[in-house]
Amino acid sequence: MAEKKIIWTKQQKRAITARGSDVLVTASAGTGKTAVLSGRCVDIVGDKTDVWSMLVLTFTEMAAEQMRSRIADQLRDAFLKNPDSHLRHQLILLQGADISTIHSFCKRLITEYFYKLALDPTFRVIDADEAGLLKAEVLEKTIDWAWEQSNLTPVLRQLLSRRDLRTNDGFLSKVIRLSDFLDTVVSRQNWYERATVLANAANPFATSLGQKQKKIIAEKLDHILNQLQHARKLYQNENPNGDWTAQCESTFIKPVARCIELLKAGDWDKCAQQIRNFSKPRVNKPKDTSKSVAELIQKTIKNAVDSFEKLSELAIINPDYLDMVSGSASLQTKVLVELVKKFDDFYSDAKRAINCLDFADLEHYALRLLAADVSSDNPSPSKTALALRRRYEYILSATSNKAFTPGGGQTPKFSSII
Repeated sequence: MAEKKIIWTKQQKRAITARGSDVLVTASAGTGKTAVLSGRCVDIVGDKTDVWSMLVLTFTEMAAEQMRSRIADQLRDAFLKNPDSHLRHQLILLQGADISTIHSFCKRLITEYFYKLALDPTFRVIDADEAGLLKAEVLEKTIDWAWEQSNLTPVLRQLLSRRDLRTNDGFLSKVIRLSDFLDTVVSRQNWYERATVLANAANPFATSLGQKQKKIIAEKLDHILNQLQHARKLYQNENPNGDWTAQCESTFIKPVARCIELLKAGDWDKCAQQIRNFSKPRVNKPKDTSKSVAELIQKTIKNAVDSFEKLSELAIINPDYLDMVSGSASLQTKVLVELVKKFDDFYSDAKRAINCLDFADLEHYALRLLAADVSSDNPSPSKTALALRRRYEYILSATSNKAFTPGGGQTPKFSSII
């Protein structure tokens, strides 16, 4: 029986044969992304590249095996068409090629360079269930420790007052959830320091966080204004001389535009006052347009007006926030940060006692090996990363919705995948 031949589309062929730059492939499920990635691997090997100079990463063990199998099938087909000794040699080497999940790659990296991390090379990796049980035990130890601290006890009572503590997913479980969130942060220590600075600030909105929030509000105002101007344009396209244009300008556009003007002029207080004093107007359909356009205009205006009104609910818009909430929230935030810090310390000790790492540790230890300074906002590659650049010419990564090959040239950037 004749073997089924893969017929690539023009776009797939471009993704397979592209060289010298990063390549991003994105498409819906079942459109052949994995086949394209394996085809790219085979095409690269066909350029007399060794399979050991490629790093292929996936997110599940099943996907990794599927990728290895597809590459083997396509390599075999290529060899049957062109019985080349290089292709035959690559088929033999394929079983030992670096095709695995990201966590498996991190584990190999840590095992190879364990001495740079002061780790016992015989460590094991615990699964999510075992990690969950260990975290539950550590949380109990953390809470017991907190009640013994005289400086934390009064605020801890305040923090836990009227909160649900009866179930396993009650308020105290948020300590674990916050610690889990910090697994996604490059530097825990930087996060602790910034959180403490914000909690200690008399006016947190005067810090860099406040500036970021003001920038977000400015972006939201621009988006709202664009919606309103789009609705006005829809009306003018149907009725250039209609009366509703003036109504749209004065009732909807002018209040938003005024806030943007004040923000650009640096008058935040007046801008916030303008938002607080906004009285939501009734949104009617324009009468002198077609029904479908009138409904679209009404819907667009209503969404914009609702978004503008909701800005008044933000704490930074309300001057009473600092007097009513900020002081109490500051103390409770500091206690919560202390709880998470102590939880992380106890959890690290518990893992060290049984010589194990969890999946988040694999990522963070790998990052420590690859970055010269993980606390930096723009870390440079370490000596280990530079050595791996010389080992791998190509790095290819696949997820359920994209296939990514950073560093298609001679010096791949590990920071783009780790």
